[in-house]
Amino acid sequence: MTNRRGFLYSAFLSALGGPMSTRALAARAPGGLPAFPDDNDPEFWDQIRDQFYMPRGEAFFNTGTIGSVPRPVLEKVIEDMRTLEATVARWDYSDNTPNWISGYSPELPLRDKLGKLVNAEGKDIALTQNATFGSSFAANGLSLKPGDEVILTDREHPGAICAWQERAKKDRIVLKQVLIPTPANDPDQLVALFAKTITSRTCVLAFPHIISSSAVVLPARRLTELAHQHGCLAVVDGAQALGQIPVDLQDMGCDTYFASPHKWLLAPPGNGMFYIRRDQREKFRTTLCSFAWDDQTDGMYRFMQYGTGNRSLLTGLDAALDFHFRIGPARIYKRIRLLADRLRTGLQQIPRARIGSPVHPELASATVCHRVEGLPAAKLESELWTKKWIRVRSQGDQVGVRQSCQIYNSEAEIDATLEIVRSLAAHA
Repeated sequence: MTNRRGFLYSAFLSALGGPMSTRALAARAPGGLPAFPDDNDPEFWDQIRDQFYMPRGEAFFNTGTIGSVPRPVLEKVIEDMRTLEATVARWDYSDNTPNWISGYSPELPLRDKLGKLVNAEGKDIALTQNATFGSSFAANGLSLKPGDEVILTDREHPGAICAWQERAKKDRIVLKQVLIPTPANDPDQLVALFAKTITSRTCVLAFPHIISSSAVVLPARRLTELAHQHGCLAVVDGAQALGQIPVDLQDMGCDTYFASPHKWLLAPPGNGMFYIRRDQREKFRTTLCSFAWDDQTDGMYRFMQYGTGNRSLLTGLDAALDFHFRIGPARIYKRIRLLADRLRTGLQQIPRARIGSPVHPELASATVCHRVEGLPAAKLESELWTKKWIRVRSQGDQVGVRQSCQIYNSEAEIDATLEIVRSLAAHA
């Protein structure tokens, strides 16, 4: 990716022409990207906040829907798109020029880089456009017959369950749902709920690594082991996990895993990841096809044949991975969990405040769902925004609002949340 950008930059200067090229490019480039803070700076996280375009004074806690793209990541995308447009006539399909579009090429260096984050080889990962692509590939690519069972939870995201619903309608497979308690605070109970749902007809356990609506970190490794003990496949939706918690696909042992880097990894929307364990790959047909749909020589390459896409978005994914690795995954996970723990601890001290997400350390994440007894969740969402410019997302009155803590959030924003909740609880 770096060599490609260097090539395009040189080609762009040449296309603009002569000694004025550098000045012309500088005039077009957005100015003043903030310097990356020193690792030992006591105000490190406050300066990291400057890496984002959001105005100071507005607190964004809805990373569970979409992350805020860091300045250096977005600028790489903009630079790449501008350069592509300036040099498009130089694209001659030869090995001497990079590809100008996505949706057809292997992109192995980028897949290798993403693989380092999830402990998988690049050839075992396909780059798609979001987690829904991976869910659909898994559900539609697997050979199932009428009466075969697929077990899911009752809290699946539409992008994870709808493909299975389509299979049930078309092929008469049977979908069974495990009812996840709210709040969920017992890992053993969760595993037992899945275990008692399995029958001799069960072929697949499909579950989210982290439940989108109620922020439960399901015991993915244990559920995968349970699936394999019964001869079933483990299909895992990692849309909320990638970038929020450590993901080790080798340790988890799941058969497929799909994710959306545009959430917690802070990549531009239009990026997705789809993994199939190597020894299970032949069980999944290719269901979205272009010229290399049957290419078996490069692992997951056949699942990247989705037609012409925006090549610059992959530049953004590459830059987002660099940004994530520059800070350090472990450092990020520790920081956002610290913020969420601060919120959980504060809420537990407020009468009439209720936490709808787990507090059990194995099941809790950097996302907290909470409500005020007697107050609609939508009202709490509105009050947080109108009084303190804090953006959360309502998940319904049973669960409450979902507050996703990310590296662009602060202790002061957590405390401001608690101030509003405390006031509402006193008057509800």
